[in-house]
Amino acid sequence: MGKMAVGIALAMGMAFTGGTMAAGVERAAKPDGNVKFFLADPELGVAGVYTVNGTELYFEARRTLDAATGAPGALSLRVIDSEARTVALGGEPYAKQWEPQHGEFTKSDGFAYSDLLSGLGGALEAANLHVALSAEKSALADLARQAAGAPAARYPVRAGVDARRSSAPDAAQVADFYVRSAKDLGIARERDGTIQANLGNGITLLGSQKFIADEPGADGQMGRIDAYSMVKAADGYVLASELGGDEVPKGWLESMEAENARDHHALTTDFGRAATALNALAYSGTWAQGVAQGNPAEQATMQRLAQTLATHLLPVRDDAVAAGDVRRAAGGMYQTYIQVWRKPFVVIAEHSGTRVGKWRYNSATSTVKTHQGWTSYCNHGTCAATENMTHKCTFTGPRLTYYRVPARRTDAGGHTCSTPYWAIARGGHHNCHDDSSTQVRAVRGQAYGSNSYRCNDSIYWMYAPTCTAQ
Repeated sequence: MGKMAVGIALAMGMAFTGGTMAAGVERAAKPDGNVKFFLADPELGVAGVYTVNGTELYFEARRTLDAATGAPGALSLRVIDSEARTVALGGEPYAKQWEPQHGEFTKSDGFAYSDLLSGLGGALEAANLHVALSAEKSALADLARQAAGAPAARYPVRAGVDARRSSAPDAAQVADFYVRSAKDLGIARERDGTIQANLGNGITLLGSQKFIADEPGADGQMGRIDAYSMVKAADGYVLASELGGDEVPKGWLESMEAENARDHHALTTDFGRAATALNALAYSGTWAQGVAQGNPAEQATMQRLAQTLATHLLPVRDDAVAAGDVRRAAGGMYQTYIQVWRKPFVVIAEHSGTRVGKWRYNSATSTVKTHQGWTSYCNHGTCAATENMTHKCTFTGPRLTYYRVPARRTDAGGHTCSTPYWAIARGGHHNCHDDSSTQVRAVRGQAYGSNSYRCNDSIYWMYAPTCTAQ
């Protein structure tokens, strides 16, 4: 647990035992005029959209965290337009897609954006956010106003971030935010150990565990627990999920196969709402009786889900077009990608898992896409994006008229191998890397089966697969 998380947990302990807390304004963001907040969370960041007469400007603030200590660092800020072009950047780019591309704005664009940016600055300054988000709010407002005052020919605008005004909030302020955010949430545990949490706005978290007595865990010891989690919106669409093993809990399949029928703003608002609620439950679980019931593994799952739900909230421009990748530039509105993650492991050299995400383009000819959610395949061990897991590679598929995801109910088999699991895989068995390879094959469009290919060979695979053809 990092420095920031430790401080928050201690401060929340004071809150639940009657200690003094910092005063706050509101527990979460509220729409203010033409501003809609997708996310407003002191740990995860701030993101939203400003709309005037059908023209949109998106804004985002993220704070880096020290990889070793978890201590909060500098703010990165951006404003983009509906074509996902960076209009203004404050501080260092937080990710590759934040990098401004020079030469893509005309003087007329600059004149058009000047008034919009000025309005955005005023709207953000007037927004009623919690005191723990004061730095993000003021820094974004300052960036918008600086960009509004820039000459029309200077877009995209780059600006510095005043470190004196953008320091991280103290732990008591952050804890107060999460205490307030957790007030309207509820979580219950059934007699069989499954959990169901109300995250607000009709969003639910479902959690299930299955003990498998006759197969070993990743550590080679007999007996294994595969954990499963799913975050589902009010309309039944699955925002995010983690599958620990070879099965899918009863009743989950129908939801996981449903497609999103809502627009980007509605879906992304649910992403942000769920992320903050999960963070609040995770932090309060140590202190509030009945909330996560103090299970460290469940708390870690909630925070991992929150972190990933808060990723890719704004529109993204397809870099394949700029790179001249015709195969990816043409086609339908749907695109699937897969990431392979790994960590060193003494029993079999490495453990691997994958994460599969979905993009949807604005139209069949648009180069702008929005994120539609993801599924993490933990493959009998540590899940992707968990501490000690590192990203090995990513494969992004072509644009299609459907999502090409690992099958859950087809003749090809399931999302993992159906042969018995054994970390040191032998003939007729599979290990985590065989599962990962099966998932890569599925997203790449290669033939695969849950009881054939690597799922049933006699080769002992010790390392995570690549994202190239298997």
